[in-house]
Amino acid sequence: MVVKSGRYGNFTACSNFPDCKNILKENKPASPPPERTGEKCDKCGEGEMVIRSGQYGKFKACSNFPKCRNTKKITENIKQE
Repeated sequence: MVVKSGRYGNFTACSNFPDCKNILKENKPASPPPERTGEKCDKCGEGEMVIRSGQYGKFKACSNFPKCRNTKKITENIKQE
């Protein structure tokens, strides 16, 4: 088995290709849990707003996703990592 890289990242493949086509995907590290704000969701009333990261930066979202899809822009300054 040898480590190769493909369009979806690194993977381990059989060195005897094309006779052997066994592959193993590499495990990605788990993402950290979302940061809690202590603020209740004003849409569903059950969930808590948490800070998540997206394509356009950080935002607040309901912890009951996908049941509740409430999101808010972050207006106050948050600590940058």
